[in-house]
Amino acid sequence: MRTKKKKISESNKINTKKILFVSSELAPFSKVGGLGDVVGSLPAAICKAGADVRVLTPAYGSANGKGGVLDKVRDFKNKLRKIDLPVVVALSGIPVYCAIYETEIDGVITWFIERPDFFSETIYPSYIDANSIRPFSLLNLAALELYRAARWVPDVFHCHDWPTAILPIMLAWHNYYSQLYTNSKSVFTIHNLAHQGVFRPEGFFYQTGIDANCFNPHGVEFYTNINLLKGAIVACKNVTTVSPAYAAEIQTYEGGAGLDGVLRTHSAKLSGILNGIDTDYWNPETDKNIVSPYSVNDLSGKKINRGELIKRCSWEDDERPLIVCVSRLAEQKGFDLILSAMPRLAESGARYVFLGTGSSNIEDGLFYAQNVHPGEVKFFKGYDEKFAHLIYSGGDIFLMPSLFEPCGLSQMISMRYGTVPVARAVGGLADTVVDVDSGNLSNGFLFHDYTRDSMFSAIERAIRLFPDNVKWAELMKRGMQTDFTWNKSALSYLDIYKT
Repeated sequence: MRTKKKKISESNKINTKKILFVSSELAPFSKVGGLGDVVGSLPAAICKAGADVRVLTPAYGSANGKGGVLDKVRDFKNKLRKIDLPVVVALSGIPVYCAIYETEIDGVITWFIERPDFFSETIYPSYIDANSIRPFSLLNLAALELYRAARWVPDVFHCHDWPTAILPIMLAWHNYYSQLYTNSKSVFTIHNLAHQGVFRPEGFFYQTGIDANCFNPHGVEFYTNINLLKGAIVACKNVTTVSPAYAAEIQTYEGGAGLDGVLRTHSAKLSGILNGIDTDYWNPETDKNIVSPYSVNDLSGKKINRGELIKRCSWEDDERPLIVCVSRLAEQKGFDLILSAMPRLAESGARYVFLGTGSSNIEDGLFYAQNVHPGEVKFFKGYDEKFAHLIYSGGDIFLMPSLFEPCGLSQMISMRYGTVPVARAVGGLADTVVDVDSGNLSNGFLFHDYTRDSMFSAIERAIRLFPDNVKWAELMKRGMQTDFTWNKSALSYLDIYKT
């Protein structure tokens, strides 16, 4: 063991910080929510800021053996090579051999771990226990063993949400890795505090090799259960979350999801860094997924995309504003407000287009609204990336009435495409949307109380302003010109890595 510790120490004697992102998602190859988008774009920005960033993520398969993550990588014309040595981890005392594939994406070396019996088509289990999270235990162990095959040792393991919370826990309390990685630290990013990885402890410590003595109120224990997110908060060097407002909210009883006390205790290592978006990918001037390109200096193409969206809805253009929403269909996103207000929305003088999938109750509610108000409401079930681009570009107003929103990317994307957001002033929405009544920096409409009346009032304000072509164009242009790149955030992460 001493020899291995020496190798780890010697490999770190360079000036450039070496960062390994470990994530359960990586857009566009595996994506459930905003986590995939962040990990798909942030590493490249940090590389440009001066660090050596690499990514490790699962190579999820597919039910028929085709169309899995590795096939998607090849479809993107990325050169993919299999590393000569496998990564071998001990899971429940049994060696598990994993193939590692390497490619380069936007200048970032990216590794995919392949083990079909662990990483299937489904990313997240429907029920969490020590057995169902075995794929994530494997991923985290593989991140710690990767140095043997890749001959590259991170200074920092940057982990994201509960599936990779196991890694900071291992660095603190694993019987072997806590001694091996004495010169490396972990940074943990909370993308959504609502998902914490809580389950009964039986089998977990034997499975991972983590010292069971950390199962206490100052470690991973949480009301007799294991809470992976809590354990990572306690164990890691730095905790970040995805907007300054959300960093403050999660330290309150209302927004802390039971962990507000833990977060207040560790507030000295907590910071909120606003997410960005890939402004090359989300760019109306070059977007191949929309009908007509346009820019802040020539908005004529947006009208063409609007016309195409209206056509896709089987409507005629009667010049009413199009209010659009691309979202997971979850209660977090404010759909209880939308559905309860639907009769008033249908009579508001606007039309509504929804794209998404999720809760069957919300899906049923949107289908019902479409059937009752066919001229005002259109619901497209599922997620179609190309169609999402058309909705962002063809809509006039983007609706985002979230109960909570750690950061939110949709409001940034919509503004990038000149689609003005109506959003609740919470989390990252409060950090990015400036209300129209706030003066020259305004780029949207905000409401504060989580009520349908408050939401409807904000929608009404947008609908009333929409016919004023001059003021509306100014609002659109301010949104399009807002800096949503990763540049500032990448420097903030770089500062954290150096501490």
